[in-house]
Amino acid sequence: MLKGLLAASPDDVVRGLERAVCKEGSSGSLAAIGAMIEGEVATRSVRAHVLAPVKGLFRVRHADSRLAFPIPALSLLWSALQADKPDWVKQAQDACYYIDPEEPSPQIFDVLCSRAAGGLRAAEMPGYVAVIAMLEADRRGSAQALIMALDLAPIVRPPLLRLTDWLQRMSDDRRASARIAYKDAGAVGEGGGPLMFEMLASHLKHPCQILRVVSAIMDHPGERYLAASELASFGERAIDAIEAQVTLLKTLKPGMGPGAADQAAQAVQRAVETITELDQSVQLYRDGPWGQRVVKLKQTLASTVEQRLHEIDDAVKLALPMQKLRYSARLVSNAPKLDEPPDDGALKLALGLLAFSEAVRGCANDGGFAGVRGKVHETVGLRIDRYVEDVLEQLRLGDAIDPHRAQEFLDVAAQLMTLVRDRQAAGVVRRRAAAA
Repeated sequence: MLKGLLAASPDDVVRGLERAVCKEGSSGSLAAIGAMIEGEVATRSVRAHVLAPVKGLFRVRHADSRLAFPIPALSLLWSALQADKPDWVKQAQDACYYIDPEEPSPQIFDVLCSRAAGGLRAAEMPGYVAVIAMLEADRRGSAQALIMALDLAPIVRPPLLRLTDWLQRMSDDRRASARIAYKDAGAVGEGGGPLMFEMLASHLKHPCQILRVVSAIMDHPGERYLAASELASFGERAIDAIEAQVTLLKTLKPGMGPGAADQAAQAVQRAVETITELDQSVQLYRDGPWGQRVVKLKQTLASTVEQRLHEIDDAVKLALPMQKLRYSARLVSNAPKLDEPPDDGALKLALGLLAFSEAVRGCANDGGFAGVRGKVHETVGLRIDRYVEDVLEQLRLGDAIDPHRAQEFLDVAAQLMTLVRDRQAAGVVRRRAAAA
């Protein structure tokens, strides 16, 4: 039962178990469990090396139509290979101990991938039949897609090892290598070229970065040229991803707490990042179908973020309430309202919005809302400065206020100042409050 649970668990869960059980040392029955976990980790390491070109395709399928295989099918495929060619798997295991990152991968890795493709194509052994059944139950045609991906493994493996270099700087030699790989993938069968890019993109934290390689092999194409090619789906998917993040941002309320603020900021960051990748990889035209969509999405994104930023000032007013004091018929002034304790809800709202603003600072210039963000922070910073001065002045004059209550509001001001400016500015507020 434990072996079955381990085999079905995600990699991060298995690594967590390894840290919890194996690293601390164990004895008795726990030692047996530790050995089982270590064996599973070792097996997954070999499997990851051998099936590296296709491993990223075993993932959760999202709303888009990108290729995805059921995650448990990867374990089934490896078990089928172990039952089919145990000697070859042993060779791959031994080869894993001598892998040199600067050298080509051991040939046995590609041999095993080809054997897996052949086993699935023949569909004679029970292990391969089980894999096909799981794939087809998830989505019809998936088995054939995996067979082609395994056929492409020898072509995709070398670019996969160099993918980071390709993304950082695409030299002429690297561009030539990418074009050769793309041509070879297309020769394997119809759809081989796009599938190669799908396999490479599945290993990227930000899949939209694959547009850099697409752009390199197509000489920085215009949108109409790319839209008419077999790689059009990568550009369309990038635009759909931007639209999805903008839609998500509209539904989130950053002021509902740090969690909502973090989600909203991530949506902004992902949208800006994808827009930047698309702008740099494809020649977009304002009158083109893609260009028009991107321009509208950029405008919507910027206006939505600016709307959230403009809410910060009102939120800070609620967290640091003021009141009007009338000294005569003509003389009226504003002063901090200290007759009630700080409102936790108002503070949470302000901190959430400010956390959102801080999180999107890095992409503010590219997103087109840096100017509004800067003005909002300047206005709010001055508001907090005046509030702190007024509270300290009341404490110095010995007005009829509760000193403890005043300290509570000064602490609120310090918390807000941390996000409006920085920790040093907040530290100044706290030191002045302590000295009052």
